[in-house]
Amino acid sequence: MFTRRVTLGAGKREPNPTFVSTVRRPFRELYRLLLIQSLHKVGTGTLEDAFDWVEYCNGTGNTYWANKRRENNGGNPEPYRVKYWALGNEMYGHWQVGNLTASEYTRRAQQWAHALKLVDPSIILISCGNNGYTSWDATILQGLATQVDLHSIHTYTSFGDRDRLDGKDFERKVFGPEGVEESIRITRSLVDLARIENGVEKCKPIKIAFDEWGPWDETKGTPANGLEQHYDLADCLAVASWLNVFIRNADIVAMANYAQLVNVIAPILASPNQVLKQTVFHPLSLFSNHMRGTAEAASFALGLHVDSPSYKGETLPKWIGGLRDSHDLSPKCAYIDVSAVFSPGDQLGRVAISVVNRHPTAEAVVAIKFFHYKAGGEYKTYSVYHRSIDAMNTFEDPTNVEIEEGHGSWKTDSEIQLTMKEHSSTMLVVPVRKAD
Repeated sequence: MFTRRVTLGAGKREPNPTFVSTVRRPFRELYRLLLIQSLHKVGTGTLEDAFDWVEYCNGTGNTYWANKRRENNGGNPEPYRVKYWALGNEMYGHWQVGNLTASEYTRRAQQWAHALKLVDPSIILISCGNNGYTSWDATILQGLATQVDLHSIHTYTSFGDRDRLDGKDFERKVFGPEGVEESIRITRSLVDLARIENGVEKCKPIKIAFDEWGPWDETKGTPANGLEQHYDLADCLAVASWLNVFIRNADIVAMANYAQLVNVIAPILASPNQVLKQTVFHPLSLFSNHMRGTAEAASFALGLHVDSPSYKGETLPKWIGGLRDSHDLSPKCAYIDVSAVFSPGDQLGRVAISVVNRHPTAEAVVAIKFFHYKAGGEYKTYSVYHRSIDAMNTFEDPTNVEIEEGHGSWKTDSEIQLTMKEHSSTMLVVPVRKAD
């Protein structure tokens, strides 16, 4: 049994379980099994509610809510140790009941941050940002630079008004992540400015929590269908480029949570009798399995020099094209989009390379040159391609777009030559050894 209360959510009143709910117990057990650090968002209730949440999840003393957790958890004395606490969610939005101005939110968040740290000094606090390049983000960072550890950004590509039948939507989709990288660059500067003006010695090195992201066409995933969107190959390539952006900016992006995982603008669709992996599932799976280190051996994002022709047409949002090539760090819209991760080893190291060919019609021959390292043996490839950019996986044809596995040999001891089909992506997993 659990009690229910009405809370103020995204533009409506939503019935939600209160924090005495025993429904939370199996999820916390799953977190422990998967070694997941969970994130909790507070901000639509009162400060007392937030106090109670932290005490319930993390409290170790002989207090009401800590004891209630033990009672609900079969007498287990161990706290849940929820590490990440977000100070509100999209509080700038008109769709949020109880939305605030930037100054109003900053003042409230300052009070809550101070109070929650008194309950549990070990928690990591996340400020409520917008998309990283607005005056809201600047104001919030200025006001909370001495109190928060992470700054939240939410962005969806493929979202916004345009003529979806003009033949340009493929490019709008796949080059949307160029705007994401620009938002990270701007947020990086806003963080530095806020730390300088607040006193660097008083501030932690604030990083970015990209805790909502993904492709979303608001005319396909709608409230009427429960935001269930069916994704095509172009969306798949966009997600691969999203992930490339996060790898290239791994020094400041500390968290990157795909918005939803099942049914709601999600990589997985579930029916009563079947589970479907959508096209966008594939890059998530490949990055999860290959672009990472282990608990024993960390991996490192590599700096790359990429020489590629660029797309010069319309983008979404349009400001991406407006900034294109205006300076060295501005969006480039290169057709070949790349990221790479190095995992060291005793004898052989390993480099995982994600390459996306964002050209709709042209194949590409990509020369990948290594410096200070050389061939360590045959490499593996994992490619995603379909002749149609509109190809989808469906419950009737769940393997229409799949990952094709292969292997390859080095062109020379220090160069790989990869031939890529049009509108495709390839992950290479390459063993390397130090050059003599």
